[in-house]
Amino acid sequence: MLHGRASAWYAGQGLIQEAIEHALVAGDASGAARLVEAQFLWAFEQEQWVQVERWLRLVPEEQIQSSPTLLVARAWILQAHGQLNDLPPVLTAAEQLLATNGSGASESEDRQSRILRALIAIQWSIVQFFTGQAQASLESARYAQEWIPPGEAHVASLVLQYLALSNQVTGQGDVALVELNEALREPSAHLNNTARLLFAQVLIYLATGKLQQVEHTSRHLLRIAQQADLAMSQYWAHLMLGLVYYEWNNLYAAAYHFSVVVANRYRAHLWAVQEAMYGLALAYQAQGPGLQARETARALLEWVQGEHNMRDLMMAYAFCGQVALLQDKVEEASQWLEMAGEQTVLGPMTSLEVPPITQARLLLAQGDEASVARGQALLTQLLQHAEAIHNTRKTIQVLALQVWTYDLQGRLSEALAVLERALVLARPGGFLRTFADLPPLFTLLQELRKRRKANHAADSKLDAYLQRILVAMNPQAAQAVSLEELLRQECLEPLTERELQILRLRDRDLTNKEIARELVVTSGTVKAHTANVYRKLSVNNRHAAVTLSKALGLLAAS
Repeated sequence: MLHGRASAWYAGQGLIQEAIEHALVAGDASGAARLVEAQFLWAFEQEQWVQVERWLRLVPEEQIQSSPTLLVARAWILQAHGQLNDLPPVLTAAEQLLATNGSGASESEDRQSRILRALIAIQWSIVQFFTGQAQASLESARYAQEWIPPGEAHVASLVLQYLALSNQVTGQGDVALVELNEALREPSAHLNNTARLLFAQVLIYLATGKLQQVEHTSRHLLRIAQQADLAMSQYWAHLMLGLVYYEWNNLYAAAYHFSVVVANRYRAHLWAVQEAMYGLALAYQAQGPGLQARETARALLEWVQGEHNMRDLMMAYAFCGQVALLQDKVEEASQWLEMAGEQTVLGPMTSLEVPPITQARLLLAQGDEASVARGQALLTQLLQHAEAIHNTRKTIQVLALQVWTYDLQGRLSEALAVLERALVLARPGGFLRTFADLPPLFTLLQELRKRRKANHAADSKLDAYLQRILVAMNPQAAQAVSLEELLRQECLEPLTERELQILRLRDRDLTNKEIARELVVTSGTVKAHTANVYRKLSVNNRHAAVTLSKALGLLAAS
């Protein structure tokens, strides 16, 4: 009785975890489940997946299995952990419960049921999108639209996101952008709806190689997400900015944005963290000696292994192979790719690591006639797929590798023709690292520049762009940005000397009392300075603050 009343009191105060715990002590497992059900849609809208995961761990399994709402919540958490293979049975179970419980439902229950059906359909769309079933993904997103009740703008924006992405990979990217722009023009009371639509725009711009639009829209997304305290959207925005700055050879800025995601790894989507670790390793590699790149790749492996996600672990093995190839360690790369196993060419090719592309690069690096022929065949298949899903970004990357193939085969004219085609596609977005990360292209780029001059080719923009790539292929050519410039560019407030002192002591794992004793101040003063540090760095814990500060050079690396 007492615990039941305590549960109700805590729930009234918004302290849901304590309310669940007291309900369970009172023997009210169904009441504990209802507490999570009542909070799920709000938490979903606010991107509070970490909180929902904590709550679900407390609820008995039989309660979860008997609740379509809790099964949908579990599916959302699995998706945030990148565990697509585990989604179908959970979604199927939720659908079966909704079908069983559908008759005789009240109006409010029917509204909840419609929302859940829409969320289930969009989760199916996500699975299909990332497993290369573009048309099925489009159909599932359209089906989800049919279930959305009036007034559920957040669910509608989520549906529109995957409707837009599915349209893009099926050749309707322009239609997708028009629909997103129309939705953004409609007045919305909630910033999270705007964030969802902006993220969809960013992904379409990225796939189509429009990097300037990616940067602008990601900046907008970051401001909106910070204002609305949407953690996942913030870290997606940082990731996208990191990808753009890496491609533009602004390596210091890229490393900053990737580091923000890595520092906040327990609040970000697993794929955002994994991609940020890829990008951080590549940024370190591009700056010179590869020790930091290898350490970051090793940290990536440990992170993904801890998530028990075999699909992403195989990708991480392939990425370690990519790093080895960038360091001219062909035999080591071969070992990593053997561990990754053969992976088929499918899906939207959104990642910095596409294992078949890395496999093709390994075959070219091996250099013998048979390997190069196999690499050429694989690249032909990859090019067909990239063009079929209208992914300009990956089309450019595959074309760059084809240039190397033709050069290895002694087919110089064909190599230069494909190189010029790749440059024409890449110039509007300003792609640099896609070419700079392939040192064998250096002499071909020089040869193309020489021939264009000899033939008086009239495209000064392309010639200037070609020169920028040649400059970027020098490891010393990355844009140098001072810490002060970076802080100003990212609108970050500098830390005071006292805040830096406290940060250094935090790095030593000292408690508030120990820091107060060291600095001869009160524990309250330490807490206030710590809160300021977290606010200025956009983090919420000591580990994230220390990790990001080391990336920025505010603290010495361990």
